[in-house]
Amino acid sequence: MSCNPAESERIRVLVVDDQQLYAQGTVALLGIEPRILVVGVARNGTECLCLVGDTRPHVVLLDIDLLYSNEINYIAGIKKVQPGTKIIIMTGQNLQDYISLTMKKGPEGILLKDCSFKEMTQAIFRVAEGGICFPQSSEFFLPGLKNGTRLTFSPKLTKDKLKLLTTKEIEIMELVVEGFHNKEIAGILGLKVRAVDLHFRNILSKLEVSTRFEAALWWAYVDNKAF
Repeated sequence: MSCNPAESERIRVLVVDDQQLYAQGTVALLGIEPRILVVGVARNGTECLCLVGDTRPHVVLLDIDLLYSNEINYIAGIKKVQPGTKIIIMTGQNLQDYISLTMKKGPEGILLKDCSFKEMTQAIFRVAEGGICFPQSSEFFLPGLKNGTRLTFSPKLTKDKLKLLTTKEIEIMELVVEGFHNKEIAGILGLKVRAVDLHFRNILSKLEVSTRFEAALWWAYVDNKAF
C-alpha cells in the first residue's frame, strides 16, 4: 500500500523561472517530497498567469527578475486570478537594493536560489499554511533594511511604534517573524485562533502596514531582530 498522500491533499506548486536548468532542477528536487505536487513550469509572466488559472497552485515560486522586467505587478496578477495563492520570491542576487520594493508587492516570503532542499520545502509548507518565510541567512538582506536611503517605510515607523503594541501583540510579532501562522501562534500562546487574528489585525493597523511580510520586515528594521 502506498504511503503517498492523495493528490487533493498535496501542496500544488508552480515554478516560474526563465532559467531552464534551474527550473528543471527545482522540479526534480520537489518531486522527492510526496506532500508536494509540481503542477507546471512557466518561463515568463504571461505563461505564469495562464498556468495559475489552469493549475490553481497553492504556492508559486517566482523568480525575482520578473518583478522588475516591466511595469506589470505579477504578484497582484497571480492573486487576482487565484486569490489564495501564496508567493515565494526566489533570488540569486543581493536583495539590499530591492527589499523595500519587493515587500511592497505583497509576497509571502523570499528564498535564495541556493537554499537547501529542506529550507525550500519547509518554506513551501509554511506559506501554504499561512505563514511567511525568509532566508536563513538574515545578514543577506538586513543591511539593506538598515540603509535608510533604500527604505520606503514611513518616517513614523520608528521604535516609538513599539510602544503602541501590547505585551501580547509583541509576543505575537516575535512568533510571526519566526514564520509561524496564526493557528500555530494560537497553540503556542494558548489563545483562540480568532483572538490571534484580531490581535494581528490590530498590529497591522498600529504599524500602518498592509501585509504580514511587510510587518515582519519592519519589525526586523526597527527592533534589529534576525530572522
